[in-house]
Amino acid sequence: MKLPSKLLFMFLLISSTYLVASSSNWLTTWMGLEVNMLSYIPLIFMKESTSESEAAVKYLIPQSLGSAIFISSAIISMYLNNLQILMLIAMCLKLGVAPFHYWFPPVMLTLQLMPAFILLTWQKIAPILAISSFNPLLIKMIMPIAVISSLWGGIGGINQTDIRSLLTYSSIAHTGWMLASIYSNYSILASYLLSYILINMSIYFLLYKEDNKSCKQLFSPKEPSKTFMLSISILSLGGLPPLVGFIMKLLVLMFTSAKMAIILGLIMGALISLFYYLSLTFSTLLSFSKMHLTKYKTISKNLMMFFLIQILPLILILFFF
Repeated sequence: MKLPSKLLFMFLLISSTYLVASSSNWLTTWMGLEVNMLSYIPLIFMKESTSESEAAVKYLIPQSLGSAIFISSAIISMYLNNLQILMLIAMCLKLGVAPFHYWFPPVMLTLQLMPAFILLTWQKIAPILAISSFNPLLIKMIMPIAVISSLWGGIGGINQTDIRSLLTYSSIAHTGWMLASIYSNYSILASYLLSYILINMSIYFLLYKEDNKSCKQLFSPKEPSKTFMLSISILSLGGLPPLVGFIMKLLVLMFTSAKMAIILGLIMGALISLFYYLSLTFSTLLSFSKMHLTKYKTISKNLMMFFLIQILPLILILFFF
């Protein structure tokens, strides 16, 4: 696909998300979701391979099913209010949260790095904004799904060796926390989404030149600065204090109105996710010999700025509170 076509579909992808965010009725929301889905599918084709065609079909079928359920339940709910819960299920299917995540890992495994990170980050914004505009009673009903997603994302990520699989189950777990942040307030949801996107962007920029898929091969002793930054990003994604990932989870817990059982389930899922992130990164970091580290006595400016960005939210909270 040529570059002008990519720019056109990228523009449609961004504008459709803004259409969902600014819509005032379900029909406009459905139109924005449809344009968002159709503009993402051409971006999947980076090398025109058969695996990308398979990923496009696996992505199209559940997304189309979710859109059909959404618009059908929106029309029927004008007469039967009880069917609005189907709209919630349709958005959960589009998000790929557990137990509606059956299409998400197979699609991620066959995608190239750039469309994979778009699916992990930007494609979550429109369905979450649609869910946040639901009735508060419906939003309350989504809390069990948030707990199941957090726990399943943590359990599914154990013993994963492929970086895409690891990020996929991490995304499922984080989506559960995003759903829980809807039950707090809009500013917490926006902060969580922004922090999650920025952390994934930092991982993408550190990985976009790599051809290998194994997690262990990504941590090279020959490039300690890059390995350190990648480890910090992954640990921040796992929620290790005092990094950004921990701060955004802490804000959700502080301002959510969910019950204690829901909060304990979210914390348990976060601890399971943090376990395999720690086992992945610490074994690599501790294996570095002193000979490799003494070669880099001076810390680069990019490395220092990256580390300050990861701990800046903690400094702001300590300053204001």
